[in-house]
Amino acid sequence: MGLNRSMGCTIPCFLIFLAASLLHVHVHSDADSLDEGFISIDCGLPGGSSYLDEKTGFNYTSDDGYINTGENHNISVEYNALELLRSSLNLRSFPNGGRNCYTLSPATTGFKYLVRATFLHGNYDGKERDLVRLPLVFDLYMGLHFWDRISVSSTTTMYVAEAIFVAEVSSISVCLIDIGSGTAFVSSLEMRQMKSSLYPVALQNQSIALQERRSLGASSLVRYPDDPYDRLWWPSNGTSRWLNLSTTSEIKHYLTDEVEVPIRVLQTAVTSPTTSIPLNLSWTVPSAWLAMAPPGYYLNLYYTDFQNQHKREFDIYYNGFLWEANNRPVSPAYLFADYTTATAIVTDASGFYNVCIIATNTSVLPPILSAYEIYYLIQHDDTATDTQDVEAMMNIKSEYQVEKNWMGDPCLPEKYTWIGLTCRSDGVTSRVKTLDMSNSDLQGAISEQFSFLKSLQYLNLSFNNLNGPVPDSLTNLLSLRVLDLSGNHLDGPIPEALCMARSLTLRYDTINGDPCNGKSPHKENTLLITVVAVPVVIMALLACTLTVFCFCRKQDLPGPKSQENCKGHIHTSDSREFTYAELVAITNNFSACIGEGGYGPVFHGQLKDGTQVAVKMHSPTSATGKGMEEFLAEVGSLTTVHHRYLVVLVGYCTDKDHLALIYEYMPNGSLYDNIRGRNAIVQTLGWRDRARIALEAAQGLDYLHTGCVLPIIHRDLKAHNILLGHDMVAKISDFGLSKSYINVAQSHISVTAAGTLGYIDPEYCVSGRLTTSSDVFSFGVVLLEIVTGEPPILPTPVHIVQRVKEKVIMGDIEAIVDRRLHCQYDFSSIWKVVDMALLCTREVSSERPTMSMVVAQLKDALALEESRVSSSTISQVGSNVDLSISWVASGR
Repeated sequence: MGLNRSMGCTIPCFLIFLAASLLHVHVHSDADSLDEGFISIDCGLPGGSSYLDEKTGFNYTSDDGYINTGENHNISVEYNALELLRSSLNLRSFPNGGRNCYTLSPATTGFKYLVRATFLHGNYDGKERDLVRLPLVFDLYMGLHFWDRISVSSTTTMYVAEAIFVAEVSSISVCLIDIGSGTAFVSSLEMRQMKSSLYPVALQNQSIALQERRSLGASSLVRYPDDPYDRLWWPSNGTSRWLNLSTTSEIKHYLTDEVEVPIRVLQTAVTSPTTSIPLNLSWTVPSAWLAMAPPGYYLNLYYTDFQNQHKREFDIYYNGFLWEANNRPVSPAYLFADYTTATAIVTDASGFYNVCIIATNTSVLPPILSAYEIYYLIQHDDTATDTQDVEAMMNIKSEYQVEKNWMGDPCLPEKYTWIGLTCRSDGVTSRVKTLDMSNSDLQGAISEQFSFLKSLQYLNLSFNNLNGPVPDSLTNLLSLRVLDLSGNHLDGPIPEALCMARSLTLRYDTINGDPCNGKSPHKENTLLITVVAVPVVIMALLACTLTVFCFCRKQDLPGPKSQENCKGHIHTSDSREFTYAELVAITNNFSACIGEGGYGPVFHGQLKDGTQVAVKMHSPTSATGKGMEEFLAEVGSLTTVHHRYLVVLVGYCTDKDHLALIYEYMPNGSLYDNIRGRNAIVQTLGWRDRARIALEAAQGLDYLHTGCVLPIIHRDLKAHNILLGHDMVAKISDFGLSKSYINVAQSHISVTAAGTLGYIDPEYCVSGRLTTSSDVFSFGVVLLEIVTGEPPILPTPVHIVQRVKEKVIMGDIEAIVDRRLHCQYDFSSIWKVVDMALLCTREVSSERPTMSMVVAQLKDALALEESRVSSSTISQVGSNVDLSISWVASGR
């Protein structure tokens, strides 16, 4: 137990009067200036209303300027006469939302404040509930930190919560937390600035919350103006065995006084009838506080002596242990404010505590006590938001008059706080990492406050009413990876540093010309960008399920194939037709099955010249409809096009109704095998390999779309259909569902939806209008699969696009990336791929990029990762060189 006694307890008596003139302090001298740091809120008062409280002289205002949620109520009329404070006549309740927070501002960082909340139920809801049998219980938090558990068991009792703390930023958050035991409510909130020298245990990393404060021997409540800090000193006459004392004499404070108890409080006291009878104080730790594991208590005992005729001296025992300062008993100073303070760890499992004050053997007078306070300590061990970030966020909210219910500490890990914002923990603080303020009706210029969010990596300001230039201050955001300014009315050039930043993806409108003057290597010129609508996509995917189900029973007639040259990559096919007997020989009587799909089994084989091949046989038991049409489509596609990132068709067979396709052998299986299938555990692809495979597949798909005069649409792109060769080079395979445009003027192909669930473009699935953008959507899903290692559809209705979108909004890149990558990747490279994937999978096909754009972005992503790997290799080589030199030197 740590203990502190007022200096008055140790000053010799003959010096007291000599020092009195020097030590005397008028506690009211600062009252006028302290008023300026006071906030008085009457919760539930109609918006814009205010009144002057006759008892205190404080101006109470409505709470509508401090919170955006909740409902206003008046207490029942029959309870009006019971009100102790005018502010208890009405209240605000919070039937919705798990966490509702008031933002009290302004405060001054580093200053000490008292904050108080009051609660009077007053049967405001008219339900006449039995609160004794079933109390209404909710929690009160100050920012991240537990403050009090409010348990309302009476409609006529006023409950009070009070705490003293040091402001970390320019506002204080008071949050009511629903714990499932009734609707939270509050009657009033008050904030009072205090001297920084008072209550020294209240620190920046530790607050103190009041359990009890009593003025002994008093008959009425003492508060402002008698107490310049507006503490509430509740009257208590003690027990029938105690005697009340009072004086009208002036009582003085020492300059070193750390509490400044009001004179009016010190002018009353209690004492025991004789020296043999002690003064006993007992209290019990509230069960809620034990559950929250408070670190300890802060106990203050206040006393002065009204009588100077005889010796008064007493010992203080705390839970049976002698509690002494400097091993001396207490001898209260005459007409001087004196006190004893101590902090004690909560160790008693019973939660029962006792203080016994008893006269010493040499004392003529019994013990005396004027007042006491019992606080519990709240240590701020939680990870709080960096103060600069909090200031910036509060200023942004104020500047734009944001209507969304942004509450509490911005980085508090709760989904209902600070909508569109996520953070990264940096040990003792959290920094704002992702901020999505799209579609927030922001007006005016882009705020300079964004530049203070130094760790910001993703900033989405799209689809607001922002105007004016993009401020140069945004170039200070060195961690920024994505800046979305599309859908606004910005004008003027964008700062060149933003345009030229290699690791930054920049989105903006180009209606009024290119604000980057063509200098941005990573810009995305847009005329319209919208956020993926989750419900619409889910409905579209459900529609796809039904459509594909129908497709399995009735397919479209085969469309004609283009025979036009394709940028020099098309050649006269050297594939040939094999007989069934040749297939038997090639596959050693079909002895080595290496896979199976909807078309049929796939066997390993070897030609006479030693060339290894994969023979895909059509199975009579395969899905209905997967027969001659798909066979002809695939032969038609692969005999007219050729590209290094498209699988090579070696030949085919139509002998005696045996349909087979013979491909070049891809020994490393499919992309699916390597990230989720049979090879996933044995061989986990690193990010550089994944980024390279994505780029190679994108180039193959881009060739199909743009390399031919008449584009070919794959229509079934997925991880299974991206195969990996001997050197892990990726090639697109399985063209059984592919379709080709008929003429260059054609905008789409009308065809029944087909493909694999999870990869099908929802727009095409609903409309039946097939375009190259349908492949782009499928490829976007593959990109997400490459990053996450997850399938498009889990045993939940949430598609991979929505799963990733939610995590992007939360800024949690670590939760998006496949854990098997063990954080070995360039962060910007990952962001680029995820960002492009989400663009590819936009609901409206016209808003998706072309595959040429995707290829360009993936090249950048791969370059960033290769740069990281190269730097890591150089660093490792350098370390080895140093080690070898050191070893050689030692060998000498």
